[in-house]
Amino acid sequence: MADKYTVKSGDTLSKIAAANKTTVAKIVAANPALTTNPKYNGGRTIFSGTKLTIPTTVNTSKPVVNTPGIPPVTGSTTSYAPGSSTVVDTGVSSTGATQMDKLSMAQLQAKFGIAAAIIGSDKSLQDAINKILGLDGSGTMITDPFLQQQIIQGTAWYKNQTDTQRKYTYFKESNPGQYAADLQLNASNIIKQYAGNGLSITAADAIKYADQMMQQAVIKDGKVVRYDQDFLNKLMADSIKFDKTNTFEVGGKVIYDLDGKLETMAQALYERAWDYGYPATTSNEGFKKWFEASIKGLVAGTLNPEDVDNELEQRAISLFPGLKDKIARGETLRQAADPYLQAIANTWEVDANSIDLNNDTVQQVLNYTDDKGNIVPMNLYGAKKAARRHSNWDFTETAKQEKTNIGATILRDHGFLA
Repeated sequence: MADKYTVKSGDTLSKIAAANKTTVAKIVAANPALTTNPKYNGGRTIFSGTKLTIPTTVNTSKPVVNTPGIPPVTGSTTSYAPGSSTVVDTGVSSTGATQMDKLSMAQLQAKFGIAAAIIGSDKSLQDAINKILGLDGSGTMITDPFLQQQIIQGTAWYKNQTDTQRKYTYFKESNPGQYAADLQLNASNIIKQYAGNGLSITAADAIKYADQMMQQAVIKDGKVVRYDQDFLNKLMADSIKFDKTNTFEVGGKVIYDLDGKLETMAQALYERAWDYGYPATTSNEGFKKWFEASIKGLVAGTLNPEDVDNELEQRAISLFPGLKDKIARGETLRQAADPYLQAIANTWEVDANSIDLNNDTVQQVLNYTDDKGNIVPMNLYGAKKAARRHSNWDFTETAKQEKTNIGATILRDHGFLA
């Protein structure tokens, strides 16, 4: 026997089934239009005014299970098998918008990102689904959403994946076309980021990284590994190669030939290093290692410009403690040393910017120990005197003129010149 029921606003199949002491699956079975007419979305959507046939006999056999769009399957003692797509049916709002019933497997699918292909490939998940469906030998379907959640969360599948990883897998399995489109778009964006930094990447690697970043975070060896922009920045940093194709030496100092954002970054790093005297106060190999590590750190995001400035500042103070106060007030090493460099440069008749801060006279002038034992710069007169004692002074026009004048005086004093 069967009764007729007209759907009212706010009804769901679950509510209707409970009110008539039957099951959702039996209502679907008694109303073929729910699965054959596309507007009912495989039985997941009903509308106010829809007339339903309600079976009135209660069947005490195993619960009926159904996959929307697939003919209903009667109660069975067969466990969930790989490749099957059986899930418990969902209740649906009569307003036309899908509303997952709190006791349905469809809710578990949405909440935990479980697609049929995923269930079929994971034994722990198969066992959990069988337990929820009562197909584990117990004969009892578990309808309490809290218990459903506890069972799913107790599986190895759930424990070994992050929320984003589960959502990614569900999306990939249930929307392969959109997944492929998103993957290509994300891979294209990765290629653009590499190119913007003057770096190259293969299409295969871009797709691989894009796929990882769509997962956002995964669990590896019990730890969460995040695939985000920091992950991509590190990959780009690791891909930077410093070799004969983009490095050469000028005057014993290494020069880098880089492209894109790396070129701008390298230029700024050169300028800051020069401001603090780094290239002039270290070996070529030492500067090379520092420069390359700094570039990679800046690209990877493990360093920022403030970190570089702080490192250079501390290094300058350790080399020239007499200028500590000036450097601490925000001056670069070159700015703090400028008056003394100018005095030396004027004596040597050279550009102050060309003076090597590692020069022994510069070190003597800037790291002078006074009579109290303090390390301070010499006064400017002392700086000029120290510069005159250096062999560089001998090659100046002033030195040559002075020596010529002295020679002429000696010759006159001995009567060799009128």
